[in-house]
Amino acid sequence: MTDVPEHGPQAPAPDGAGEPTAEQHAERARRADRATRGALAAVLALEGLVVLLVPRALAFTSAGLGGTRTVVLIGIAVLLVAGAALARRSFGVGVGTALQAVFFLTGILLPVLFVLAALFAAVWVRLLFLRRDLVGTPGGVRMLVS
Repeated sequence: MTDVPEHGPQAPAPDGAGEPTAEQHAERARRADRATRGALAAVLALEGLVVLLVPRALAFTSAGLGGTRTVVLIGIAVLLVAGAALARRSFGVGVGTALQAVFFLTGILLPVLFVLAALFAAVWVRLLFLRRDLVGTPGGVRMLVS
């Protein structure tokens, strides 16, 4: 009989196998933070596009948007795109969350935007929780400022 285990000889573990080092963990968290912030920025930019396109499509079926509604919606779209540009900053997630509330309030102007805002808010919240799980950001309101 030989001293070889039943499953055959074991190859030595490659370098870096096993638990990640603290530096590797920090690097993964940094990459996950950048990725989730990029996804949050994409959500804001897409919302800006929706705010411009959906009301315009609805204007053909109703009495029209009117001057005030048009100016307000264009202003909100500009704020959403600016918020997308700020998403990489430390305060960008909080700004984006505030803009989610502003987008939800556009439902006062056009009720269909309540539904769209709720869908985008659900995606936003899901990304915040994904970011919390991947990066280790604190939960609750503190999730919005780191």
